[in-house]
Amino acid sequence: MFETWNLLAQGLANAASPTLVAAVCFGALIGLFIGALPGLGPTAGVAILLPVAVSFDGTAAIAALGAVYYGAQYGGAVTAILLGIPGDASATMTAIDGYQLAKKGKAGAALSMSVAASFIGGLIGLVLLTIFATTIASVAIAFGPVEMTALMVFSLALVSVLGGLDPVKSFTALFFGVWIGTIGLDPILGIPRYTFGDVRLFEGIDFSILAVGIFGLAEMFSSPTASDSDAKRMAKFRFRDLLPDFGEMWRCRSPLLSGSLIGFFVGILPGAGATASTMISYAVAKRMSKTPEVYGHGSVEGVASPEAANNSASYGNMIPMFALGIPGSGTTAVLMGGLLMIGLQPGPMLFATQQDFVWTIFGSFYIGNLALVVITLAMIPLLASCALVRPGYLYPAVIGIVVFGVYSINYSMFDVALTIGFGLLGYILAKLRYPLVPLVLGMILGPLLERGVRRSLVSSSGDLTEFARSPIAVALFIATALLLILPLILKKRRTAAALLIEGAEEENRVS
Repeated sequence: MFETWNLLAQGLANAASPTLVAAVCFGALIGLFIGALPGLGPTAGVAILLPVAVSFDGTAAIAALGAVYYGAQYGGAVTAILLGIPGDASATMTAIDGYQLAKKGKAGAALSMSVAASFIGGLIGLVLLTIFATTIASVAIAFGPVEMTALMVFSLALVSVLGGLDPVKSFTALFFGVWIGTIGLDPILGIPRYTFGDVRLFEGIDFSILAVGIFGLAEMFSSPTASDSDAKRMAKFRFRDLLPDFGEMWRCRSPLLSGSLIGFFVGILPGAGATASTMISYAVAKRMSKTPEVYGHGSVEGVASPEAANNSASYGNMIPMFALGIPGSGTTAVLMGGLLMIGLQPGPMLFATQQDFVWTIFGSFYIGNLALVVITLAMIPLLASCALVRPGYLYPAVIGIVVFGVYSINYSMFDVALTIGFGLLGYILAKLRYPLVPLVLGMILGPLLERGVRRSLVSSSGDLTEFARSPIAVALFIATALLLILPLILKKRRTAAALLIEGAEEENRVS
């Protein structure tokens, strides 16, 4: 453990360089505005900035993208409190009590608590990230091709089952993503696959093109047009009201702690994400409160718990991506795509082969979390006004930035056309209620799964029993089967129980 904190100290020293601090502040500022803009969110923000960020130095690129992620968690609370408009889904629970406080003239207190809770939740999440990432990576480093293949299968099944209400649609999106990942030359035989004779597809589809289209453009296409949000008045507050109230923070210590812990450990689970953690933490805080009746009517604790949870969850999401090479959410999937684009393979070996890089990135998270407190307090009035900008003015500017960023990757209008095509595809899938996260994860993890299977078969001379000789792989395959079968069994039981109840009610009516 001492070695871990020593590595973190070195990472903090590296992250304190002017270049990285500038990259972190740039990403945090972009994230704040993305979080404050209704209809977008951290995933769209990271996707939109991806083509620009990868032109930075590798470390600065990931530091900036990470800052967009946790910066968006801060920004979403501002408009949720002042205008009752959650900038992102994870700020929905904050809007419940935050907006009620603003209407009572206590917007400053709500904003102050949201910033303090975001910082505390982020700090606790970072400490837990520091502790658990190396532990998980040291265990996972023993995984060979067989174990990693089983882990990929389990991860894809887990995310697809949790990724939407309809498992059929989730798996359809997943397989479509896997198919997109196979486009290009076969990595072993060099045979073109699904290129339709177009040499521009021989290298496959760049991940940033898919991510920007599916998450960036599709979100804007599907966002509602200008509503009455521009008629809403910004809640009044004084800047001095934004300063931390330590008495209030001490009174909210239980929701802050429970929200931070729940957020981090729920955030680790693939497919759960920050939104689920805020709902769980809010419910737990209300249940533990001595005055649960005030929740929903302007409770400061109702702001503290979800804000601590969503910021802690953003760092919990980093665990499976960095330590296992498995993105647990749409945002970390885009982040993982950024790592792959700069030539790094996330997973347990990353900690062994790129130790300085990993700990510098972790150090940048600490710096970014602290810098966001100052930046958020300074930018709150401007952030609140972002929600008043009509989409007709805002989205064309964002689309222009997207087109420029995508074109600058390979200086190809074909890439721009693909991005627009994926944007339309994402819009159609969203309207048909197909989850987009399994599609993106399928594109990322599908090729990794394919390589794992083929390497395992090459090393075993085509012997399929190789997958049954590893206890870890067998355990993961059994867990995958249970994950897929149990929901079907439970659904069948619920249907049978409903039929029995209906039959009993019918007998009572007859008698």
